[in-house]
Amino acid sequence: MLHYISRRLLLIIPTLLCILVVNFMIVQAAPGGPVDQAIARLQGFGGAAVGGGGGE
Repeated sequence: MLHYISRRLLLIIPTLLCILVVNFMIVQAAPGGPVDQAIARLQGFGGAAVGGGGGE
């Protein structure tokens, strides 16, 4: 039983490492990033606020 538990605990390390690597690759493959999205959102709100009240 001790052998089984120790083997399972040792298998956690490479499993987590593989999950982290796959997650990193997916995030890096996605276009843009969180900072780019925040800047685009701020620029979008700024442009809408400037031109939004002129037509009424």
